[in-house]
Amino acid sequence: MSQVPSNPDVVVIGAGAAGIGAGIGLLRHGVSFAIVEAKQRVGGRAYSESSSLGHLWDQGCHWFHTADRNVLRAIADKIGHGYRKEPYEGGFKAFQDGRWEDVSVDDAYVWTMLEHIAAEGAKADVSAESLLDRSHPGYSAIRHWCQLMQSHDPEDISAKDVNSYLDTHINLAVRDGYGALVARLANGLPIRLDTAARRIAVTGSGVAVETDAGTLRAAACIVAVPARMMERERIAFAPGLPPALQDAFSNVPMGHCEKVAVAFDAPVLSELGVGYADVLEDKAAGLPPLNIEVHPFGRPILVAHMGGSAVAEMTPEDRLDLFGRAVTRAFGADVSRRITHRTTTSWTADPFINGAYSCAKPGKAHLRAVFDEPVHDRVFLAGEHVHRYFHATAHGAYETGLAAAARAARLLGRPVLADEPEWLPPNHL
Repeated sequence: MSQVPSNPDVVVIGAGAAGIGAGIGLLRHGVSFAIVEAKQRVGGRAYSESSSLGHLWDQGCHWFHTADRNVLRAIADKIGHGYRKEPYEGGFKAFQDGRWEDVSVDDAYVWTMLEHIAAEGAKADVSAESLLDRSHPGYSAIRHWCQLMQSHDPEDISAKDVNSYLDTHINLAVRDGYGALVARLANGLPIRLDTAARRIAVTGSGVAVETDAGTLRAAACIVAVPARMMERERIAFAPGLPPALQDAFSNVPMGHCEKVAVAFDAPVLSELGVGYADVLEDKAAGLPPLNIEVHPFGRPILVAHMGGSAVAEMTPEDRLDLFGRAVTRAFGADVSRRITHRTTTSWTADPFINGAYSCAKPGKAHLRAVFDEPVHDRVFLAGEHVHRYFHATAHGAYETGLAAAARAARLLGRPVLADEPEWLPPNHL
């Protein structure tokens, strides 16, 4: 981090992927700026760490989704940040009725239905739930996958919003950590950590951003915080937020996703022969379906993914207990006894995150466009929720930061530069 200017041209609120993108964009345009971040680290929902398990893992985003169109994947190539170079083709297995079965992605009911939901969204803005068959044996599994991919329950998911996402089906896991990549991009930027923004006052000539460390005055502001922070008015506005924007935050809300992870004393599941497994619902044992990463990049860990409204009601202890019982059920008591570390994320409980990522409610997909409009002429929004077709992704958030920076530069009368999303300052190369 570099020294934060006391009188910047632009104040950026939030140092996640969107805020870092805004900072790099402003740097390219020659605009002075200060980034204030409420947390004691950068990255937001991109967070790599190794202390909890003894092995590197991502608590938040982990994949370069739509990797052939992903600006952060291209940047990773520039700076030598490691990731899987080809899509995973190692196979999948599902544990159901007490046994493991191979799963073909081409024939699997879940993947067929996910494609069906997206296709139907092109025709009408209906709920994902309305397109599912509750009587089908695979209903609980497809419901689970909707919750993972959209962070909401199917009845709260707009099929049209699902359809709007640009998916090339090329998804590459980030070996060196997605959060670590975003943190690398933050190097050298003027960021003040542990400094929450509390209020933004907008006048005809500028903005005053009240923070825990005092007030910053600037010509413009970029707000790059999770959508729920705005929905719940954790940052006050004067004048207040336009009613149309309040409506958009209410109807394109963040959902809930968490991960639970365990580490072993050594790799213990090589005989399974796959990198990903579904442990499907067991009503008798009170276990919902779980998707599990098995020893990613050879690390002796398992990472389970949970999503939807039920996750928001679980305590960390609930999640750890559920996963522990699922591991014993699917892999056996001997495997469970070799666990050395256990941990779970707490994105919903995090006071500066409050959830996972955005998805429009049925009938409300059109409201996502409202996020792209300036607020009181001098405030620009950035974040995954703002992107029209890369929502719910880190690279989408980064792109909106770049776009907000360009808008702020134009407001300041700076020359309009051609888009160059992979640009990095010399000290990053």
